[in-house]
Amino acid sequence: MKRNPREAARPGFTLVELLVVIAIIGVLVSLLLPAVQSARESARRMQCTNNLHNLAIACHNYHDSLGTFPNSHFYYPSPSQSDNVCPSATNCEEWSWQVLIMPYIEQQNLFNQLGALSYSLHHVLALKNPALNNKAAVTNILQIKIPIYRCPSDSSPDGDVIASQKSFSGGVGTAAGGLGAFQPGISNYICNRGTRNNEQAVSDTHGMFMESHGKKMQDVTDGTSNTLLIGERDSQICRSATWVGVRNPTGHGLQGIPQVTGHVRVRLNAPDPPIPWNDTSGRNGCYEGFSSLHMGGANFALADGSVRFVSNNIEFKLGTGVNVGGSTLNDYDVHQPRDPRYQNVYSVYSRLGRRNDGFPLGDF
Repeated sequence: MKRNPREAARPGFTLVELLVVIAIIGVLVSLLLPAVQSARESARRMQCTNNLHNLAIACHNYHDSLGTFPNSHFYYPSPSQSDNVCPSATNCEEWSWQVLIMPYIEQQNLFNQLGALSYSLHHVLALKNPALNNKAAVTNILQIKIPIYRCPSDSSPDGDVIASQKSFSGGVGTAAGGLGAFQPGISNYICNRGTRNNEQAVSDTHGMFMESHGKKMQDVTDGTSNTLLIGERDSQICRSATWVGVRNPTGHGLQGIPQVTGHVRVRLNAPDPPIPWNDTSGRNGCYEGFSSLHMGGANFALADGSVRFVSNNIEFKLGTGVNVGGSTLNDYDVHQPRDPRYQNVYSVYSRLGRRNDGFPLGDF
């Protein structure tokens, strides 16, 4: 049988042509990949926005029910157990604001299991709650990963706080229960404590959450759309927070109130190299402040329930001495609201953290 001459002459692909095609495909993929990654991050950022919005609504519902916003953290003595665990508030673990709002985020069952209104956190850790009377039960429930408390862009590998830095090691209840360096489940969302990080004697740090008492809507005199309510903190750089509570409610270190709160005393996304995340001055490190892995800034829920993306480039003034009326003051230690002499002390970022300084903002 004779072969058709045309078939014999049909050319195939040469090696050079195949290499060219492969190169073109590689270029197209390289061009497409950033767009795909950008779309994925956009979706994650939108989910983070939804989380913050729902948490803000939960805080509003809490306010509607009880007349105040939640405390940042709180001590609830057990009516059935004498407090034979903590001799003082130092290192005596307390529940967080995120536990308080659980009934308003469809976590009523978990709230009931914790017994938060019958047993304080240190009681539970000390195995004083009969429903959680062994280490495994306590560990399992306090390491639950709650999706609404997690930013999808966060990078925590296992969803627990870092043992060497933010564990509950040394807490009175943790020690009594034999839990060692207990690692509770993380949260990427922290409440706004204003412009102060510690000093329990300060009854008001001009934020939206305090440990001593809950704030009311009428306390927000600068406008609810100008005041931060809840913000982000990432795990990779700033070691996140926890939804469980505070290991040391009288401290401002790694295991103190920054485990559930944040303030605007440090720059948003502060730890740009070479600034260490845990700078001991508390002015540069970000374990006390707000941060995220979103490109260029972080999401915040405002006191009106809306959510805004705040840029890293927002005006910020470091807490150095400022001469006001002949006196040198620290920008973040000024507690005299509505005095026009102090108007220029605060940056746009620090004003957002203060609900009643008398210097409301426009758009930002």
